Amino acid sequence: MSILKTGCLRPRRYLLPLAIALAVGGCGSMAQFRDANRLFDRGEYVQAVQKYRAAAQAKPVNVEYRQQYLLRRQEAFETVTHEAERARLAGNLTKAETLYQTALQIEPDSALAINGIKRISDTRRHGEQLVKIDEWIAAGELDPAERMVRVLLAEDPDNRRAQNSLERIHAARDSSKPKPGDGLEDRFRKPVTLEFRDVPVKVAFDVLSKASGINFIYDQDIRPDLKVSVFLRKTPLDDAIRMIGLSTQLETRVINGNSVLVFPNTPQKVGEYRQLNVRSFYLANADAKKVAEMLKAILKTETVMVDEKLNMLVMRDSPDAIRLAERLIALGDIGEPEVMLDVEVLEVKKSKLLDLGISLPAEIGLSVLPPSQTATALSIDALKGLNASSIYATVPNATVKLHDERSDARILANPKIRVKTKEKASVLIGDKVPVITSTSTSTGFVSETVNYVDVGLKLEVEPSVYAGDEVSIKINLEVSSLVREITTASGTLSYQIGTRNAQTVLRLKDGETQILAGLINKEDRKAANGLPFISRLPLLSHLFGSRKNDVQNTEIVLSITPHLIRGVRRAGMDDMEFESGTANHLRGTSVGTAKAASDVAGDEGQTDSGANDVSPAPASTAPAPAADAPRQGVLLDWSAPAEVEVGEQFTAVLNISALNAIAQLPLMLGFDPKVLQVVSIEEGKFMAQGGGHSSLTKEVNLSAGRISATAIRQGTAVSGQGSLLQITFKALAKADKTPIRVLSATPDPEQAGQAKLADTVIKIR
Repeated sequence: MSILKTGCLRPRRYLLPLAIALAVGGCGSMAQFRDANRLFDRGEYVQAVQKYRAAAQAKPVNVEYRQQYLLRRQEAFETVTHEAERARLAGNLTKAETLYQTALQIEPDSALAINGIKRISDTRRHGEQLVKIDEWIAAGELDPAERMVRVLLAEDPDNRRAQNSLERIHAARDSSKPKPGDGLEDRFRKPVTLEFRDVPVKVAFDVLSKASGINFIYDQDIRPDLKVSVFLRKTPLDDAIRMIGLSTQLETRVINGNSVLVFPNTPQKVGEYRQLNVRSFYLANADAKKVAEMLKAILKTETVMVDEKLNMLVMRDSPDAIRLAERLIALGDIGEPEVMLDVEVLEVKKSKLLDLGISLPAEIGLSVLPPSQTATALSIDALKGLNASSIYATVPNATVKLHDERSDARILANPKIRVKTKEKASVLIGDKVPVITSTSTSTGFVSETVNYVDVGLKLEVEPSVYAGDEVSIKINLEVSSLVREITTASGTLSYQIGTRNAQTVLRLKDGETQILAGLINKEDRKAANGLPFISRLPLLSHLFGSRKNDVQNTEIVLSITPHLIRGVRRAGMDDMEFESGTANHLRGTSVGTAKAASDVAGDEGQTDSGANDVSPAPASTAPAPAADAPRQGVLLDWSAPAEVEVGEQFTAVLNISALNAIAQLPLMLGFDPKVLQVVSIEEGKFMAQGGGHSSLTKEVNLSAGRISATAIRQGTAVSGQGSLLQITFKALAKADKTPIRVLSATPDPEQAGQAKLADTVIKIR
């Protein structure tokens, strides 16, 4: 007996301490979990993750603790690494490195954090190399600078500073090389007067050679008896050469700084002498296949290859054809118009139900048997003794109805749909109701098919964006609801669905709101019952009858507002129409400019009568007509530091004050490329004021020290004050005064007035 007692008490001896330990452990893990939540909310992610891990380890059976530990650890790691990457891209390397170290404490073996720290180390090393590269470029040591730049770009192909340095090296080398055609520009601009009648073509070119100092070299296949008759007055020299070639079926090609080759314009000679260049085009928006088809159709280019993966095309053709291809591709390689549709659908439903009165029984049932014996048959003799005590009456209960119900419901849907032009988008807010269809065969096999019907709010839109910031929208709105369920004789369940829809096409301006209303459904049902004749009396109708009035009103209102993300960009007339040569001879940009021809068109020099006279036309001395002073509706000014150190980066902000509304502002800015280097160009807040959409196109010519930028407002033009551009420069060399100038600014529309240009001067120590 004592042995049994001892055996029973031994487990109890450890039961109480075990329970206390479990309770203390459970309270401790709960406290750690609460502390972890507080630390995580404060942003102390490392301590929070440690607390979550401790709580999960203290209570392994708690699935919630383990789940929160895994989820919070992942969320903390992503938050810290995203902040680190933003700091690295912003140039704050110390902060980025600290954040990546924090991420390693959260995820000790994370390759992402380890690679981030390595990228920071590489960025610092690359920064030191770029400083050395700038010093070498400034000293003219281009070979070691190029070698280091290429090594740097192999490690970091997207390094913009290295790319700019490589462009500067190429520009410096190109400027020191003699190019074919150097020195010819001014000579080709010289206006000449020619009067040749049946003169050998070589004689005509020899006369031009003596007048301009240009050497003409002739192909051996030029016929010696080939003559030319040409009468030109005050025509640029390059146009004169081209006209002589057109009239005699000759072609020319610049060989070097003072020599031009003349050869017959035959397919064999053109193929032998024509210069061919290779040009690659990386297309950002247009389809490479369609662009290649366009070039083949317009320029008759045969050698065009398309890389569909890179959306790139490579063409091999003459420089004139490539220049024309560049202009054509620039017209077509623009972003597709895109619009954000702000849609609001409001369904207002009001109902009234009044059920009032006394519902009296409509009939009284009589029987000769009790209700429990209604199925028993009676004999004819039993019916002879019927009396009041043997007849049973069944009287239904009367019901008093006092029910008054009113409801006012509003269903609101406010989707925002972003869609490209001529693309369809749809929104469904509701349910998919199953409809079961049964099919039976002659053998008795029954199969069921389930189809789903959309019930709820269904909206389909298809916008088309046009020039002038207008949007045409095809709208299909359908609102459906379940009316009632219907069970067929075979037991299949089906539904009666009520539907209201509207289809229309709208054309709205950017930001214009259109409301579609009038989809109204009104139902008014009235029912009455009671004793005949008595229930029709006004005073007794509620005592001997009941009334039911059911009124339901439903209205749907649709509001839609388009906001252009990217509209149709109108090209300038110079881009839409330009000279392309003849059907057999493409011509890009001529050596002599149109301005040179126009400058001499109005000259009133003496008329030359010599048969072979070549003389430059005198410059016009007529004074220009006085013009009214331009109305300056746009004022520009700079905000920039007065002094910076060599190697330091600084930001120059171009501010604008527009008295009248402007839609876009093309700019040309200038700086000294030997002293300053452009690091980045960002758009200011002026064009995007009021929550509008804007864009900025920019191009930097490092060798010439030019910045071409155009700030565009999508939609309504804006006025007022604000920052237009934020340009980050790096100081390369010392300078007492280095200017940053606004060379030109042309507001659009012209009614906005002209812009007052501004310069700023910076001292670099």
